[in-house]
Amino acid sequence: MKKGNWSVVKLLGYVTLGIGAITLVNANTEKTQANQPEPVTETTTPYSHSRHVITLTLNQLEELKVTEGQRINVGDIISDRTSTRAKLQAKKERLETAIAQASLPLNQLKPVPIPTFQTELAALKQAQFNLNVITREIENFDKQLHFKDPFYSSVFESEKIQELANLKRRELEASINLEKAIARLDEAKLNYQKQQYEHSLKVSDYQTALQKQQEQVNSLQVQLDKVNDELETLVSVFSPYRGKVRRVKVLNHSDRNIN
Repeated sequence: MKKGNWSVVKLLGYVTLGIGAITLVNANTEKTQANQPEPVTETTTPYSHSRHVITLTLNQLEELKVTEGQRINVGDIISDRTSTRAKLQAKKERLETAIAQASLPLNQLKPVPIPTFQTELAALKQAQFNLNVITREIENFDKQLHFKDPFYSSVFESEKIQELANLKRRELEASINLEKAIARLDEAKLNYQKQQYEHSLKVSDYQTALQKQQEQVNSLQVQLDKVNDELETLVSVFSPYRGKVRRVKVLNHSDRNIN
């Protein structure tokens, strides 16, 4: 082939290669576009920033179990009044012990025994009998005297007069013994009356002590009921929500409570 003809062939070859290259590039481009997935439209759900306010009543700040910035889940403990519960439980035990001691029965008063005065009555009857015997002897002895005039009787019946004098002395002694027996009976009756009076005072004191005891028990029971009520309401507070503690703020406080 001639040199000029070779140049023409060479040029045609470049043109053909160029077209082929373009064709190849276009083919690859179409293939790439065919393999790409269709665009997906993305939908976004807006996030809800809900805020909840939980008000607590505490005795000490240590009873609050969460801090600002802390994340909590449903059921996590927000506050637990452990120290207050321990104090109330100790107070409850003291009150129960005090009630048990205050409820102990008081010493029962024994009634005053009713006396029969048997000893005094027996002594009185014996003294009365002795006096009656001597009195009858004197009456009968007077009948034995022959002289009614005491002068003649003393002269002619001196022995009988002496015996009569002895009887009258014995009568006097018997009369004195009778009076003593009556006095002992009266003294026994008076002593019984005194015992009754003292017993009535003791009964009055016993009733007063019983009333005070009941008032004390009632007062302690009221305190115990109040403590039990406080223990029932003193429960741990659990979080009803899941989220983040944004802020902890003291609303107000008193001598005993912090809100």
